[in-house]
Amino acid sequence: MAIINTFQRCIESRYLVEDASAANRVGEMLAKAGDRLEAASNIQRTGQGDPADAVFLSYEAMFCGLRALVYARGYREMGLRCLMLACETLYVRTGEFDGEHLRRFESAQRLKLTPAEAVDHASAFVRRVLELVG
Repeated sequence: MAIINTFQRCIESRYLVEDASAANRVGEMLAKAGDRLEAASNIQRTGQGDPADAVFLSYEAMFCGLRALVYARGYREMGLRCLMLACETLYVRTGEFDGEHLRRFESAQRLKLTPAEAVDHASAFVRRVLELVG
């Protein structure tokens, strides 16, 4: 398989497809993002539970937000790399979404953030997603 490193290659590979019904799932993704963010915040705030769970839940909140963005533009993804490339093409390059959000998403995915950082970054990420599609 060819390396998928552009939006166009994602579409050609069928890991990213146009889907007229994708926008119908935005609300579901936003609700999941909010639930995950609330759970992460509760763990971080109370100190109860595993701190790594706060990071993982923050990552999941950002992942759901990322999906909501791409769904809102009428695409469905079949892989994380294409999801990120779609967001970069559809939102970052247009100036609507700060690329730093994607870098922080990747850091959370690799569990490279403290729980407090993860929750803060996920909060900013989800807040911006809501501004764009909520």
